[in-house]
Amino acid sequence: MFSCIEGRKKVNKTRNVTDMKYTLKQKLSFFVLFIYSTILTISVAFGATGVVLPSKIGIERIDLEKTLRIDNKNYPFTFIDGMMLEDGRRLITIDNKTYTIQVKTLPDDVRLNGVTEAYTYVFESTATFYDPTSRTFNAISKSKEMQISEKVYIAVAKDEFGNVSDIAFVPPTLERLDILDSQNPINNISGRKFLLSSRSPYRIIGKTVLPEKSVLMLENGVTIVNALNADMNIKGAVVTTGPVTFLGSGSLSVSDLGLLYLNALATDTNINADRGTLVFLDNSYLKDANLTMPNFVVIRKSTLKNVKINGAFAVYLIDSTIDKLEIQNCGYVVVNNSNITSASLSLMTKATVYNSQIGSLNLSDLSYLAVVSSKIGTAYVTKGSILKSKNSSIETTEMDSYSISYLFKSTLQQLKINNSKYYTLESTIKKIQK
Repeated sequence: MFSCIEGRKKVNKTRNVTDMKYTLKQKLSFFVLFIYSTILTISVAFGATGVVLPSKIGIERIDLEKTLRIDNKNYPFTFIDGMMLEDGRRLITIDNKTYTIQVKTLPDDVRLNGVTEAYTYVFESTATFYDPTSRTFNAISKSKEMQISEKVYIAVAKDEFGNVSDIAFVPPTLERLDILDSQNPINNISGRKFLLSSRSPYRIIGKTVLPEKSVLMLENGVTIVNALNADMNIKGAVVTTGPVTFLGSGSLSVSDLGLLYLNALATDTNINADRGTLVFLDNSYLKDANLTMPNFVVIRKSTLKNVKINGAFAVYLIDSTIDKLEIQNCGYVVVNNSNITSASLSLMTKATVYNSQIGSLNLSDLSYLAVVSSKIGTAYVTKGSILKSKNSSIETTEMDSYSISYLFKSTLQQLKINNSKYYTLESTIKKIQK
């Protein structure tokens, strides 16, 4: 037994603990809502004549805090979200005034195939060009061509709604290159060197460094043999002009302001990065990639076993196959037409997936994922994360820790939910377990 005073103390302690738990839940909920409203919404102007809406909307969300009608039908939300609207022309009624917007959340079926014409690199389709040495989306130009120089650029096929279908590499000039002799291992490189297929194989033995401002250009058909745990630390640039082959176990490691564009059959080669401006793996067969803090990462038409990406400014996965994908702390990720066995997105990663298949998905730590016209096996959504699905199918979704799911014209076989919320519009959930 215990006295009334002791009992009150214990009751008060219990109440204090309960109050602390409730307060923490409230703070986490408010923090999730703050993060959501900060990174996923578009500001809207309210003028004397009413609301000023954008004429085009992709996957973005526009908070209005007003009663809406969409195409003359009542709408259950006080915001407009491209992920919760049918693509096409939509009529938005707000305060008895009707606005017309265009919705598009799926990229065009466009691929960038470039050719060199004189001193210009030309594409069949219009692209937006970026400088990968800059950790920003400040576009250099939007055109079908880019003048070739000693600098490299990336070209992004993106529609007016922000949907990305492809990304391509704009190579540097082949002028002012010295032919590299293959009699000696690749070592102590300085300046701009060209590796010829006719002089293959070249060798990398042990550890070697490619200094800043130095360039290795590999001709189509070059063979490189890795030996004695070969590792090339790329502080300059390594660029292939066509498919090459790496034999034996080894690694290519980008660091500082280094750059790698690789089109290779290299199933025993690992790709690493500790910073760097660009890691572009194009039409390659590789082992693993472990990339930390590069500006841009592009994996295009490639096959890899394990890929880890941390802190990249922008990530593009196009037409690729990856067994295990782990991405954290990346604010801009685009996946299009890819097959991923297992994917983990964490630490406030924001991603969009189009036309893809994911076997198992783990979305955590205030991360955000928009899934369009895709298939997911099992999705685990936790720790304040947000999953949006449009025109997609998911076998099982498990949600906890104040996470949110939105389903539009999607099918979910089973939903397991704990301390989370879900919203559906024209969707089917066959089984719900709380």
